[in-house]
This record gives sequence, C-alpha cells and structure tokens, in this order.
Amino acid sequence: MKRLQNRIAESRFALPVAAVYALLVCLANHLVGQSLWAQLFLLALSTLLMVQLNNINALIRIYSRMVSCSFLVLTAMVTFLFPQTEGALVALFFIGFLLIICYAYQKPSAAGTVFYAFCCLGLASMFFVHILLLVPIFWIVLVFFIMAFSARTFIASILGLLTPYWLSLLWYGFYGEMDWYGSHFLKLASFSVPFDFSVWNIHQLVPFLFIVFLALVSVVHFFQTSYNDKIRTRMIFEMLVVLDASMVLFLVLQPGLYDPLIRLVIIITAPLIGRSLALSNSRFSNVAFIVVCVVTLGITFWNLWI
Repeated sequence: MKRLQNRIAESRFALPVAAVYALLVCLANHLVGQSLWAQLFLLALSTLLMVQLNNINALIRIYSRMVSCSFLVLTAMVTFLFPQTEGALVALFFIGFLLIICYAYQKPSAAGTVFYAFCCLGLASMFFVHILLLVPIFWIVLVFFIMAFSARTFIASILGLLTPYWLSLLWYGFYGEMDWYGSHFLKLASFSVPFDFSVWNIHQLVPFLFIVFLALVSVVHFFQTSYNDKIRTRMIFEMLVVLDASMVLFLVLQPGLYDPLIRLVIIITAPLIGRSLALSNSRFSNVAFIVVCVVTLGITFWNLWI
C-alpha cells in the first residue's frame, strides 16, 4: 500500500513544488529586492546538477526526485546563506565534482574524467581554499569507492587541482595582483579553535544538528537495505557516507568554517535522505516523514526572522 510519503516521493510534481517553495523562501528572504539574481541562478543550476547526479547514476531504484527535492528544501532551510555568492559557487563546483567523478567508476584509465573532476575541486578551492585539506579524502574515495586510482589518474588529479590557478595567472598577472596567491594560501594556516561552538548562533546550530540527525538515520537505513541496490549504486552511497562523515568532522573541528562546509554537508546528505524517504514504506516512516517536513518548515520560517 502506498502511503502519503511514497505518493509524494514518487510524484512528478515533487520537484516543481519544491522549486516553487525554494523560490518563495528566496522572495521572503528579500533576494530579489537586494538584486541577488546571481545567487538564485546558481541555486537553480546546482539543483539541475543534482537532478543529473540522481538520473545518471540511478541513485534511487524507483522514479523519484527526492534527491534534488531534499537538496532544495535543506538549502532553503539555511536562508541566511543565500546572499553569499562565493559559497554558492563552491557548492556548484562540488556538485560538479561528484557528478563527473562517478563517470570514472572502475576506469583506472579515465585520466581525463578524473582531471575534470578535480578541476572542479580546484575551482571550488579558489573560493574556499580549505577544501584542499580534504584532497587526501578524495584520493581515498578514488581508490576504494570509485576504484579508478592509477599513476595516470593520480597525476591527472593534481593537474586538475592546479589548472584553475594556472589559468588565473593570466588575470592576476595582467592586473598586477599576484599577491592574491600569497593571501589566499595563507588562509590554510589559519585555524579556529576546535569544538568552539560559541562562534555559532542558535540559527546555525539548530540546522546543523537537524541535518546531522537526518544523515545518521538515513545512513542506518541505507546499510539495512543496501543489499537491494546494484553494486555500483552501493559504492556511490558508501562514498557519500565517507564524505559526509569527513565533512561533519571537519566542521566540528573547524566551526569557523560553518558557512561553506554546511553547504557541502547538505549536498552530500541530500542523496542519503532522498533515498531513505523514497524507499522506506511503513507506518512509522510515514509519520516520521510528516514530522520531518513540519520541523524543516518550522526551522526555515524561524530562520527567515533573523
């Protein structure tokens, strides 16, 4: 029997409704009044890439748009991040990395694919340099989950990370702003106090705890039901679990990097939540789905009052 949860998860109207909801939140957040059309465009483009990530990799074995819907709803929940163009660009390039790296699955000779994936990370690092500290995690992903690690792909990953900086030399060299590189990479030596959550306000803390809770529940559901998925799909979700844990740990250790890291946590958590909402089917999960929707709406409207 299809419950309310399943009818919504499998509906073709789910994504349009979520998109309209996100747009209304943007309007309520005065994005249009502040002429922040670029941020709205970047959010729309990021959502389209999330749709592609789901479709191309068949993350959910039934028809469902819950991956992109979860991304939109969770992003709308942290309304105070909307005006930040750099954060939106980091999110866009990171989704591009996830989308491209999956093409390299079990292809150690796919140096070109790995190059473009890590080039997206390089572009993201130009706006959030601390993502470079997570490059070893991405190499681990390449070895154990994408299974495309070789000498060629390793070199390609390094070249991909460096390419945006090489190309930017033309711009900064022409305008005589070469000192940008020094100030940019010096940020890597700047660390906030680990576990110092006093730098967060209550509007930052509540969404973080809620997203982490949803991620934990979704991870448990995945490991309980992953035997129904294809091996490739399981490997991709296991990759997302590792990345999610890494991002949350990094955020806990460096609370001062909340704004960009919470965006990355949302991107990685959205497929896990989407899978759980689409594939669970019980009276308890149906009630839980309604509760999650109500709490999410409550946090969103509460954050609009900042």
